[in-house]
Amino acid sequence: MNPEPAAAPGAAAGTGPRQLLDQQFDRDSLVSLRSAVAAHASSLGLPDERVEHVVLVAYELASNAVRHGGGRGRLRLVADDGLVGCTVTDQGGGFRDAAHAGLVRPEPTASGGRGLWLVRCIADTVDISSDETGTTAVARFAVH
Repeated sequence: MNPEPAAAPGAAAGTGPRQLLDQQFDRDSLVSLRSAVAAHASSLGLPDERVEHVVLVAYELASNAVRHGGGRGRLRLVADDGLVGCTVTDQGGGFRDAAHAGLVRPEPTASGGRGLWLVRCIADTVDISSDETGTTAVARFAVH
């Protein structure tokens, strides 16, 4: 899996990815991270609903990193050739079968598991890899 998203609006075709945001985060900085993602996604001229999608996915992935991935992580937002990519990495212990995480809707009585399912429902593509050194989740959004 390529950990860097290959895509984003606002950049001319063939000019390569444009990094919009590269920010470390922990539990105390999730709200400010959310605001930063919203500001950068908005700066691309995305429709409000698409900005909300990028923000929700970024927040869910970052929250998972805090909750399950060692309490902190790094978020990168990249724009390139009609796509916006959001990459969240953590250094937690990883989890089994990351590639299939969130593919099935959790039962209403399940105590968790909805975050990754929502991420997969909202983003155009999602790739998740995980091992003992941590987890990387990459969500991509076409710019419409």
